[in-house]
Parts: sequence; structure tokens; C-alpha cells
Amino acid sequence: MSEKHPEIVIVGSGAMGALFGSILFENGRKVILYDINSEHVQAIQQNGLQIEGYGGNRTVPIKATTDLGHLESSDILIFQCKAHGTRDAARAVKHLVRKHSVCISFQNGLGNEEVISEELGKDFVLGGLTAMAAVLLAPGKLMDFSRVPSYIGEMEGKTSSRSETIAALLSNAGLETHVSENIPKEIWKKLLGNISMSALSGLTDLTSASVNSVPELRAISLQAMEEALDVSDACGIGLERESIIQGIAMISKPGGTGDNKSSLCVDLLHGRKTEVDFIYGSVIQIAEKKQIPTPTLKVLHGLVKGVEARNKNML
Repeated sequence: MSEKHPEIVIVGSGAMGALFGSILFENGRKVILYDINSEHVQAIQQNGLQIEGYGGNRTVPIKATTDLGHLESSDILIFQCKAHGTRDAARAVKHLVRKHSVCISFQNGLGNEEVISEELGKDFVLGGLTAMAAVLLAPGKLMDFSRVPSYIGEMEGKTSSRSETIAALLSNAGLETHVSENIPKEIWKKLLGNISMSALSGLTDLTSASVNSVPELRAISLQAMEEALDVSDACGIGLERESIIQGIAMISKPGGTGDNKSSLCVDLLHGRKTEVDFIYGSVIQIAEKKQIPTPTLKVLHGLVKGVEARNKNML
């Protein structure tokens, strides 16, 4: 594999993208991290990717860049950028997509796969989701929390040889990945988990486990989930309520991903734009079209937008 044709490009290499890339790199895959954060990329270039937490403290000598112009193609492009940056990211990697290429979104919220498809072609796109957790501690330095399975699948809801092949490749490289026959359903399942915790973590500066331990916050969390579940039912997704509740309990357990603050929380703490419009706003828009009331979702969405506005005015 030549320098100009990396096997895997991580498109958006913040905490989660860099973690994915490091796992694959440490298990023998040819990986390049791509991100527009020059300070973060420069730190990785100079000192390697510094990782603390799960698996022990380590330095991963992985390649990172802010400029993909010197590359010519890539087999697998894993999108881990913020949802509001998806379109620009897809345009930045367009020259890398060849007949054999596959783009996989492991992002938060709804609509990322559709945006990538609009820019690169739907035949190149797989859906994906992960419940793994990581947080940036500083440029080029992240905290790794755990290992849990990830999922990929065709957006049309079928299995395919390419999804099976890619899942096996990722699994053999340390990133346990399974093929889903209904990836849109899995994406919605993760979305409901995000909806239950992201805004509350962001507005309180608490971890998921801490949010879940406060009865008043847990009640709001469950109500937000119930409203989003009503919307998913109206869309014919077919989620099971108890399964969603069990999933929320799993990601909120102390000692693992529950000890992590939501990415929305981290964005607010750093004065950055959040993904609230793709996590909450997208569901609210669908609900309004279907005339489904979502008062809790609207309040959480509005409060986060208010904090974003405050942060912007403080810059």
C-alpha cells in the first residue's frame, strides 16, 4: 500500500475518530487521520497520539494530516466528524473515492449518510454506529473508556458481501464490528440513547452515570426518550421500548462509558458548535410534520441553543 493510497482514512479525527484510527493502526492496518484542527494534528505529527485509560497509557505513532491533497485514493473512509461538518468533509475526500471505495458514517444524529450520499453517491455509503466513548484531553491526547461492539450495514436494510468483508476486516483489526440487516433501526436506537443523555450532560456538566443517578434528571431523560420513541414509531422504525431502556442503562453504567461526558457537553465546555440540531432538531422536525408533540425535546434543544449563543457572544 503506497503512501498515496492509504487503506483507511479517518474523516474527522477528534476523540472518537482518533481512537478508531489508533485501534486499527495498532492492529496492522494502514491508516491516516484527517482533521481540520491544525493544533491537534500537529501535536499528533510531533509527539504521536497520546492515549490514556482503557488498555493502558500509550503513544501511537499514527500519521495525521490537515491536507488530503497528496493522497489519491482510499479503500475505506470512516466518517467521524461532527454532523454539521459532514458536507464539507465529504467534499474534501471526494477525490479519494474510487469504484472499490466505501464510506462509513459512525456519526451522531440523523441525516449524515444522506449528506455523504448526496456528495459522493449513495452506492459508496454504509451506515454505522458505535457506543464506544473517548474524550480529547488536549491536542493529540485522548482518554479511552472501553470496548463495545460497533455495527455497519447497507442503508437499504440488506446484507451484502462488502459489509460482511469490511466488518470482518475491522473486527480482525481490534474494532469488533457486526453487520446489521437493519442499520437505520440501529441508528435510531443509538439516537434515542443520545437524546436521553446528551443535552442533560451538556447542560449540567455531568457524566451519563451522574445524570442517571439524579432522579429528577433521570425522569427528564426518560421523557425525552419516550417522545423520540413516539416519533420513531410514526416512521415505522419498530424499536422496542424495553430494549432502548436497557441500552440507556448500559451506556450509563459507572466504570465504563457512563463515566464519560457527552460529546455535546464537551463541545459546550469548549465553546464549540454542537450537534444538537442533528440529534434533537432532526427529530423535532419529523415530529412537527407528523403532528407529534415533543415538548421535552424542544426545551432541551432550546436550552442548548441558548448556551451556544451565550458561548458565541463570549468569544
